[in-house]
Amino acid sequence: MPAIPDHVLFVFLDGVGLGAATADNPFATLDLPGFAALTQGHSWTRAAPTIDTEQLVVRPLDATLGVDGLPQSGTGQATLFTGRNGAQLAGRHYGPFPHSKTRPALAQHSIFRQVQQRFPDAPEPTAFANAYPDRFFRYAARRDRWTVTTRCCLDADVRIRTAEDMDQGHALPADLTAEGWRRFDDTVPLITEAEAARRLAQIARQHRFTLFEYFLTDKAGHSRDADRAARVLTALDRFFSALRPGLADDLLLIVTSDHGNLEDLSRKTHTRNPVPLVARGPGAPAFTDAASIQDVTPGIVRALA
Repeated sequence: MPAIPDHVLFVFLDGVGLGAATADNPFATLDLPGFAALTQGHSWTRAAPTIDTEQLVVRPLDATLGVDGLPQSGTGQATLFTGRNGAQLAGRHYGPFPHSKTRPALAQHSIFRQVQQRFPDAPEPTAFANAYPDRFFRYAARRDRWTVTTRCCLDADVRIRTAEDMDQGHALPADLTAEGWRRFDDTVPLITEAEAARRLAQIARQHRFTLFEYFLTDKAGHSRDADRAARVLTALDRFFSALRPGLADDLLLIVTSDHGNLEDLSRKTHTRNPVPLVARGPGAPAFTDAASIQDVTPGIVRALA
């Protein structure tokens, strides 16, 4: 009988694909022991092997979704977080915000909604761990311009955490350390990547499903700046190094992305490369047959069943 996790933590990395091991791929040129520890010591490149064990599944996922053109965040994330093909619903790859034709799927079939339906008696089965400053809420509400993740939260009545939550240690800044937040509010204290990892592990223990979104990987890819990419990836590597030992034994960790980008700094655009999937912990075999980003939400729901 396969193990069933009590908790699932989904760490979503924007814009991370599996590329060739070239000089333009920071995953090939940097020493990233935190990433490698998630995949039995293998680097996150196209050469990484597929792994299928009772506690670890590592495999490439298609992000093109059978649609011509370069994958984009709006439709890719809609696909990741619903199990519906967002690019086919929209008729094209679209981003970075939700496409109007994917909005019904986000409202009805998000991973938040599906987990809530699986655990109707749980007081707060789902959580989004990111904190946002007040100015984000003002801007998004004024223009009705919510991200895919925050749109899913609104539609599923999942609380979007604030600066107050972060001050109390109950949320993470999107960049892990709050360095970006301090550019417009220097009263916000910096934290370390290790503290961010500790907070996320604690939040995940309190809910059946927790999502954390990290978008600086995509920003670094678009910049084509190797130094910026190195700063982002070494910060994430410190985070993963601290996160993995602090996770509960009954937790399934999922790490994946919506499209390629950062793995090829020779170009400013997204790529059609596959993206990595790491499923680590009890329930990992639910992803053994995953082939595309459309299979992530169904795998999570299946693992929790």
